Amino acid sequence: MVVAKKQASAKAMLKYVADNLSILFPLTKKGSYRLKYARLPDWEDYLPASVYLAADKLERRGLVEKISTSEGIIVKITDQGKKQTLKYDLLKLSSPKSAWDGQWRLVFFDIAEIDRKKRDSLRMYLRNLGMELMQESVFVSPYDIFDQVSYLREVLDVPNGVKFAKLSWIENQDELKQIFEI
Repeated sequence: MVVAKKQASAKAMLKYVADNLSILFPLTKKGSYRLKYARLPDWEDYLPASVYLAADKLERRGLVEKISTSEGIIVKITDQGKKQTLKYDLLKLSSPKSAWDGQWRLVFFDIAEIDRKKRDSLRMYLRNLGMELMQESVFVSPYDIFDQVSYLREVLDVPNGVKFAKLSWIENQDELKQIFEI
């Protein structure tokens, strides 16, 4: 049975380069680029042309750089590419649903209107973490989400605009206990 090869996406290529630091596209005798499956076993199910197109697309976006050598072309991830892979990981963030330790976590932020996209993204990710909106720029959670919030503020590049607090008592905690079912 012949299995059809898949198209390689730029996102998959970027994640692969990020995980492997760089990849080499060796030169063939004809001077064209060819994927050596022995060196890239994860990509043998993909059409070679789509792999090259994905690498070209990433280079145009500044996410990888291509370096020509006598052996072929090395594709390396740039700092901007590393940051983009972190953004892909944001979608996997989740709130730890452990037993409540009696502490409330507050996240409050003040992000300028000029950074509205960052502010809206932060709100979306905080909701995805299971946090509840208390006021316009204040979210609350009973779970320890400090690591996730720290990661968010670094990836979204708003380290000084987002603050974190841990409280043992909050005014409307009976309502919050019902909301979080604790």
